[in-house]
Amino acid sequence: MDINSSTISFRITLIDLDDLKPHEEIIEQAVTELAEAIRDQNEVRDPLIVDKQSLVILDGMHRYNALKKLGCQRAPVCLVEYDDERIGVGAWFRCFNATNPDALAAEALGALNQKYGQEVIGTGQTDLTNAVIITRLSSFQLTAEMNRLSKSQLAVKIEKYISGQGFKCEYAAESTIAQPNSKANLVIPVPIFSKTEIKETAMSGRLLPHKVTRHIIPSRPLRLDVPLDLLIGGTSEEANEKLEQLLSSRRVDLKPPGSVVDGRRYQEELLLFEA
Repeated sequence: MDINSSTISFRITLIDLDDLKPHEEIIEQAVTELAEAIRDQNEVRDPLIVDKQSLVILDGMHRYNALKKLGCQRAPVCLVEYDDERIGVGAWFRCFNATNPDALAAEALGALNQKYGQEVIGTGQTDLTNAVIITRLSSFQLTAEMNRLSKSQLAVKIEKYISGQGFKCEYAAESTIAQPNSKANLVIPVPIFSKTEIKETAMSGRLLPHKVTRHIIPSRPLRLDVPLDLLIGGTSEEANEKLEQLLSSRRVDLKPPGSVVDGRRYQEELLLFEA
């Protein structure tokens, strides 16, 4: 099914799992829990976001792996033109509300055998580009240079260490941490990768660390509620015919950017397929 929204055009269809290419690692426990939820509901709620040309998965790595775990042959996807300049790439920063954040940051970097410098954050004059941890008072920067992949891998290790100390990690867009109402007092920034880097990583069979990239799609379809029986058995042609019939019978509810759906705030326009 071809969709022409107010901002972008895309296609909703079913694609064989073997043809799709993930670009990020996953959290096994999250995959297990998601697979159980999909099996219990007997449907997949939201489509994977996939590059039309390369079939690289931009969003939906855990859904992809959950469907594989359930023995599915195909997945519902939203095919987009990744090179379209209206599709953006950001990052997910790791945010904590920690006790004594400066001491905790130093402890984490020491435990990971990282040599660093600590700089007091000034009034807008401090360069935070190379920071690996930012608190309300300080910027922690490594003394040795590190490429973006290594820095993102280190961010995940720091996240794991701080989570292990009993503090809950929240993921936030890189643009939101500077907001005055942010509750985070310790932030682990993550580098922003280019579209070319993301595609090359996936095409080579390598994976970036989990929840590093954040893709901004101008219009995002949600609540397709695709039955599992369309993803298992039969031919792809038959399954896609049934999918088109299913979606054609639905009403599409348009939600503006900033809407909250299922507890998550989306920066994009949303297209909700309602029964």
